[in-house]
Amino acid sequence: MSTISNPQTKRESVATKPHHKGLWLSLKKPLWFALSTLAFVLIYFGLQDYMEYAPRVTLAITLAVIVLWVLEPIPFSMTAVLVLFLLPISGAVSTDLILSGFASPAIFLIVAGMMIASAVEQTSLGKRLAYQLLYWLGDKKGGVLAGIILIPQVMAFFIPAAAVRTAMLLPIVFSIASILGIKQGDVMGKKLMMGVVVSCGISGVAILPAAIGNVITVDLIHTYLHQHVTYVDWLILAFPMWLILIPVSWWVLHRCFPVKNEIPGGLKVKMKAMIGELGPVTREEKRLLAILVAVCLMWALEGIHGWPPVIPALIGAVLMAWPGIKIADWDKILDVKFAPLIMLGVTLSLGRALYETGVTNYLSRWMENDLTLYLFSNPALAVLTVAVLTQLIHKVTSNVSTAVIATVPVVVALSAHSPNAPALLLAFVAGLTCLFGFILVVETIPGVMVHGTGWVTQQDYFKPGFWLTLATTAVTYLMAVTWWSWLGYL
Repeated sequence: MSTISNPQTKRESVATKPHHKGLWLSLKKPLWFALSTLAFVLIYFGLQDYMEYAPRVTLAITLAVIVLWVLEPIPFSMTAVLVLFLLPISGAVSTDLILSGFASPAIFLIVAGMMIASAVEQTSLGKRLAYQLLYWLGDKKGGVLAGIILIPQVMAFFIPAAAVRTAMLLPIVFSIASILGIKQGDVMGKKLMMGVVVSCGISGVAILPAAIGNVITVDLIHTYLHQHVTYVDWLILAFPMWLILIPVSWWVLHRCFPVKNEIPGGLKVKMKAMIGELGPVTREEKRLLAILVAVCLMWALEGIHGWPPVIPALIGAVLMAWPGIKIADWDKILDVKFAPLIMLGVTLSLGRALYETGVTNYLSRWMENDLTLYLFSNPALAVLTVAVLTQLIHKVTSNVSTAVIATVPVVVALSAHSPNAPALLLAFVAGLTCLFGFILVVETIPGVMVHGTGWVTQQDYFKPGFWLTLATTAVTYLMAVTWWSWLGYL
C-alpha cells in the first residue's frame, strides 16, 4: 500500500521548527534573568537566620551575577556594571569599596599591556617571528602544529593579553591553511585551530602579566593573605609546569586529530618567500624589540628596584610612541577596549567585598568538616583537591575572571581552618587552574574566538579537552610533590 505524502503537512512541519526556535529564543533571556533572581532570593531569604545582613546580601548579589555571567543573557561587562550600583544601593558596602578595584595596579597593567600589544600590531615583528618559527619547524612531522603552539609562548613575554595573542595568531593560521590547501572541515584544519585554543590558553601559565586571571589571583592573595607575589615569584613557581605542558599539549592534539601525510611539501620554501616579502628587519622593529626586552628585564628585576609590573609596562608603552623613537602612533596605542577593564575592576572589587563583609569567614565555617579537614591536612592532597575543585567550578563559571573570583576566596577560607594547608600555594593553584579551560568553548576567550571562525565545533573540544584536563591536573600534582615541595612552598 503506497503512502501519499501531503505537501501541506510538510510545509506546516517545516514552518513549526523556526516557530519553536523563535519561541525559545524569546523565552531564553527572561528565563536566565528569572534564574538569577531565584539565586538571589534563595540566598537572601534562605540564610536569614544564619548570616548578618551585609554578608548575606553581598553573597546573594554575587551568586546572582555569577548566574548572569555563566548564562550570558547580557554582555559580561554589563553584568559587571550591575555590581557597581547594586552593592552600594543595598548598603552592603560603601561606594569607595566597590570602586577600589579600579584603583588597583592590575587595571593599569592590563591597560599598558593592551597599549604594548597595539604597538606590536603596528609593526611586522609578530608576523616575522611566526613565519620564522614555521620556517624552522614546518618540514618536520607535526612541525606546523609545534610552530603554532610555540608562537603564543614567545608572544606571552611582551603581549600581556590572551585575546590579543589569539587575534594575532589566527590570521597567521589562516594564511598557513591557504598555503597548504586546507579547507574548513578538514581534520588538519581542526588540529591547527585547536592548537590556537590550547597554546593561547597555556601561554599565560608562567608569565604573571600574560593572563588577567593571574593578575586577579595575585591581587586576591595580597587582599586575603597580605603577601606580595612578584613577577619572578610567579615565574619560578610556574616555569617547569609551563615547559611540561607545551610538549604535552602538542602530543594530545597530535593524537586526537590524526592526519596521514601531514608533512606539507614546500612549506619551508613558501615561508621563506613570505619572510622575504616582509623585507629586512626595520629600525622600528629593532627599537620595538629592544624596548620589549627592556620591559621584560625590568619585570624580572622587581625584587631589586621594587617597581610593580605596571610601571615597566607603562614605561614601555610611552617609549614606543616617544618622539625620536616613534615605533607606533600614540592615538592608536590609546585605542584600548574598555569592556575587559570594567570586568577586571569589578571582579577585583567583588573579591574585596566578599572579604570585608565577612562572606569568606562564613564560607570557611560552613565548609569545615571532617572530609575537607582531611583533604587539606595533607599539602600534596590539598593541591590535587584544589585543582579538581577549580576545574569543576570552572565548568559552571565559564569566564576565567569569574572562575578566579569564585574559587580563590573559597580556597583561602578553607586553608584558614587547616594548619597544614599551604594557603599561598593553594590560592596560586586555584588561579592557575582557571586558565585550563579546554572542554567547553566558553571557558576561555581564545576558545570563544576560535569557535567563532566556524572551523571547529563544540564537539571538537571534548576529546582533546578531556585529556588535557586530566594532563594539567596530573602535572599540577606532580609539581606539588616535586618542584613546589623542593622550593619549600609545600
